[in-house]
Amino acid sequence: MGLFRGIVGKYLFVILMGVLIFYVDSLEFFDDIVTKFLILGIVVFKSIFFFVESLRKILEATRNDVAYHNFLAFMAINIALIVLSFGVDFMCLYQVEPHSFNGVPEGLSFGRRFFEMVYFSLLNFSNFGFGDVTPVSMFAKTIVTFEIIISFITIIFILSDFVSLKESFSNNNYSFSLRKYKKEPKAKDSKKSR
Repeated sequence: MGLFRGIVGKYLFVILMGVLIFYVDSLEFFDDIVTKFLILGIVVFKSIFFFVESLRKILEATRNDVAYHNFLAFMAINIALIVLSFGVDFMCLYQVEPHSFNGVPEGLSFGRRFFEMVYFSLLNFSNFGFGDVTPVSMFAKTIVTFEIIISFITIIFILSDFVSLKESFSNNNYSFSLRKYKKEPKAKDSKKSR
């Protein structure tokens, strides 16, 4: 259970940073271009956070010899929160600049637009990309690029190769600890033993 401790709270805090953009935009405190750069800055920060947190959790799971099904449960929560987070980012960008995306029907309620953006995020993360919603603006394409990079790192490097990474880290730590704490006897010269 230690693997899940605090992860949801940390991720929700990071997601709330995106929600803060709605508030900033509603006050019209900044120009739209400044708001779009704020969204992009949050996306960069969150992407780095997700990468570091995932890497930290895989190292923790390796050290503590966490069962594979527990690690998969962590990754499922991790992926769901990443998809939700990018859905919030897409929604924020859509709120500031509706023409950033093609394929989102006009006149939708807030809840339905949010669903469309989370749906779009899930398609990006899973690499399906049906094409019914597409990014048009540079900001939208940049955010999609960050989500695809996080998706690639999460699925290819971490999730699909967890067992190999776990064995690799375990073997390296084990051999390091042996060399550090045990002095292995030196091999006798083969000429002397004959």
